[in-house]
Amino acid sequence: MGDISMFLEEVKVIFIEPCTADAEKMRYKAKFSRDVSEVLPYVNAQMKRANYNHNAQNLTYTEGVKMITIYSDSLAVAKIINETEAYEISDNIKDLINETYEKRNCIEPLFETRKKPSAMTIYKYLPKTNCKQCGQVTCIAFATKLILGEFPIEKCPPLQDMENIENLNKLMEMV
Repeated sequence: MGDISMFLEEVKVIFIEPCTADAEKMRYKAKFSRDVSEVLPYVNAQMKRANYNHNAQNLTYTEGVKMITIYSDSLAVAKIINETEAYEISDNIKDLINETYEKRNCIEPLFETRKKPSAMTIYKYLPKTNCKQCGQVTCIAFATKLILGEFPIEKCPPLQDMENIENLNKLMEMV
């Protein structure tokens, strides 16, 4: 058969339990079939929203409300809905690691930890209308949610207007 061996063969869920950060959600941990630390700088280069720590050999990012941390030998995810989501995320991480490893020759690895922009930096590029269309009381509250990964940039309707296109593009680069 034409089966190509993968860099990371398995991501095995080892426990799922109630989330300490949100009682209505769950968290889980999974073990990798091999050390993936050599791939993390390449993943960091591709994921602009990731927070990579070279010394600790881990990479953290948020996806909606979920917080995902990839360690050299394992995966920890907080704020999932159910067991099915744990297996889906594990499969996605396995694909991410394998696809990144495959393309590593075309990626410049990034070993530095990215600095997240402050809420005030984000706020400078928002319309500053406090229109509440995003569901937040103020634009600074929206900026905070944006940085935390709890809101997508599309949640701000005034930012999508043509007169704000430059600011939108600048924000897209930052977040």
